[in-house]
Amino acid sequence: MAEQLETIAHAATAILATWLGLTVLTRAQRQRGARVFVVLTGYLVVWSVSIVVQRLTAQPDLVDRPMRAIEDVTAYLLPAGVLHISLALAVETRRSTIQQAVLVGTYAVCVAVAAGAVFFPDQRLAVNAPHLELPGVPGEVVGWIWIITRVLVLFAALYWIASALGAVGSDLARRRQLLAALATVAVGAGGGVLRFLPGTAEAVPWLGVVIMSLAVILAAYAVFAQGVFLSPEATGHVFRYSVVVGLAVTLYVAALFGLDRWAQNALAIDVPIVTGLALVVTIALFDPIADWVRRTVRGRSERDSAYDRLLRALGEDVLTAQRPEAVVVPALARLSRTFRLLGAVVETPSGDVVARHGHPVKESPLALRLRLRSGEADVGWVSFGPKRSLLPFTPQENELLSMAGGFLAASLSLAVRQDEQAEALESLSVERAAVMTRGTVLSDAIVEVQSRDVGLHVFALGPLRVERGGAALRQWGGAKAGTRHAEGLFAFIFDRGEGGVTKDEIIEVIWPDIDLKHADRAFHRTLSGLRTTLEPGRRGGDRGSAISFRNDRYRLDPSLVAWSDVQAFEEEMAAASATSDDDAALHHLERARALYRGDYLDDCPFYGDSAHAEDRRDLLRSRCVDLLLALGERYARRGDRPAAAASFRQARSVSGGDLPSAEIALVRLGTLP
Repeated sequence: MAEQLETIAHAATAILATWLGLTVLTRAQRQRGARVFVVLTGYLVVWSVSIVVQRLTAQPDLVDRPMRAIEDVTAYLLPAGVLHISLALAVETRRSTIQQAVLVGTYAVCVAVAAGAVFFPDQRLAVNAPHLELPGVPGEVVGWIWIITRVLVLFAALYWIASALGAVGSDLARRRQLLAALATVAVGAGGGVLRFLPGTAEAVPWLGVVIMSLAVILAAYAVFAQGVFLSPEATGHVFRYSVVVGLAVTLYVAALFGLDRWAQNALAIDVPIVTGLALVVTIALFDPIADWVRRTVRGRSERDSAYDRLLRALGEDVLTAQRPEAVVVPALARLSRTFRLLGAVVETPSGDVVARHGHPVKESPLALRLRLRSGEADVGWVSFGPKRSLLPFTPQENELLSMAGGFLAASLSLAVRQDEQAEALESLSVERAAVMTRGTVLSDAIVEVQSRDVGLHVFALGPLRVERGGAALRQWGGAKAGTRHAEGLFAFIFDRGEGGVTKDEIIEVIWPDIDLKHADRAFHRTLSGLRTTLEPGRRGGDRGSAISFRNDRYRLDPSLVAWSDVQAFEEEMAAASATSDDDAALHHLERARALYRGDYLDDCPFYGDSAHAEDRRDLLRSRCVDLLLALGERYARRGDRPAAAASFRQARSVSGGDLPSAEIALVRLGTLP
């Protein structure tokens, strides 16, 4: 049971340390002490994994010796790593001579001992035999010296963190960070001591490892909750993103493994088909899925999303990047600690406070007030001090604080410029979305037009012309059906519309001089040929839907006709009557006039000469005369006499020459002799 507890504790330590180390490495490696922290977590991972391998291996003779060497090397380097990260967090300025000497000496001793563990594995630094024996010095004493050395190193790490904590002043954020660091090092040091003390190391080896696992958890608290290496806002995003992605990847890999095993068993093949396809899918979808997860985790608005795109363009990590103005308060806090100021404050040109630390007295003659400028832009003011000693600033301090003022001005100016660029990106995104929407609408319209082009375009105002796809239909009937008869049949059915037409009416108009039996045969042959013409893909035995037969009447399918000039003519006339805008009405009337090429179904075989077409022909002719008179009147009101006279003359011509209203209008214009 003790060995199992130890193995579980080591596994947990390795997992947590790996997560922490990679998080800091990928998102905060430029921060002070971040790389040292990554190396320290690397020591923990390798140390724990080497012990887990020793406990679980099925070939101890082959594995134990190299794994034991790795365990000793990483364990001996851990105290130096703890001291190094402690100094990196506790000391904001250059390390003192004593601190530097202790750190270098610790590394020298730890590296030497680690090298000895590799080259002389049987001469271990331990209290119990077998151990290293020096001339005149018992091995037990050498073991205790090594134990005491490590304890002193860990104590030095705690001492310097505590000293920094005592001098932190009123900076609450740094106080919380140092407290978290102190707790982490204290718990880790306690676990480490229990791990290498002779009594507990043999009796309860798992206890020290469990305590060290708690120290790793405290380290995670320091990183994610107290903003060590990462800003508090960023750590929240990173934590949620890491958890979501980690769980998703774990489930994905588990599902992939299960599917692959199932496929191999079900299909009786050894080729990893599922894995190969999943790899392709992962490569194709990784970026959009990761981007969606980042947006979801951060809960970003459109404005924030534009700011994220700006950060990506600048090569910044969206999850961990902080706004330029976020560094102002930490900078003021550090300056206050470094120069022992009562406080510092940054103000806008109008006097509004941007950031404050401590209790500055900007009116004091001992305070330093600097104007913040970035290029030609006036960003505001910064006031430092006075110093706690109430002594004036030295020239060197003035120079350093001026440099700090330049940094603050640049940060605030950069924040403004980034906001402007993000706003421009947001506007650009909106404009791009509008363009894409227009493109979609245009594409749909083109598709609709192309779909309509497949239908028939019927020109009936004048000689009948029918087009499909821009080409005129010239062969109306089949091989045994006359094309003129089929064209007349189409005109008859088209003119009747939804009302339809009976077979007897068709025969009376198109085959008036043929006996009923032959006329009936000619009708069906022509109807079949016409259906084939209207539906090119129709097979011979298929009745089709272009011309339907219902209630003893034949009707043309309305969807077959995509456009007709008769319908367009009526729509333009209606639009002209509905509008109160003279220019718009004139535009519609001119479009209607252009559509009227002549009498309705003029020169159409058979049907065009029948009495059935006359009523609608007369109606449309009258409508055309009305629109020409309306055009003449509108042009006359505008003072365009030539256009008005032309409209009135055309109206008289269309009406057959007897149109008193047009003649009166021409006399009024002075254009009628």
